[in-house]
Amino acid sequence: MTTDHIGEMRKAVAEGDWQSVLRLWEAYSGGLLEEIGHRTCSAARMAEARDFLEWAQRIVLCSRAQAQAYLDRIHAAQKYAAQPLPPRPSLRTSL
Repeated sequence: MTTDHIGEMRKAVAEGDWQSVLRLWEAYSGGLLEEIGHRTCSAARMAEARDFLEWAQRIVLCSRAQAQAYLDRIHAAQKYAAQPLPPRPSLRTSL
């Protein structure tokens, strides 16, 4: 099994292309499972997968925090958006 998927997955994670990440992860993890089943999976291969997952977790947590900050800004903007002024009472006088 080649490790080309790791580079592709890193690129997809960095771009926020989650569908590609999932597709690539399924292919990569399927290969890992096959190697584990055949007892040919090396410690280096497992470390490579762990390193990717730890890196991806940090990126996803940062992306989540950025999305939450954006939602918070939208919420705050709605709270302080210009509210229509109530009609002013008019005082009419006749001379």
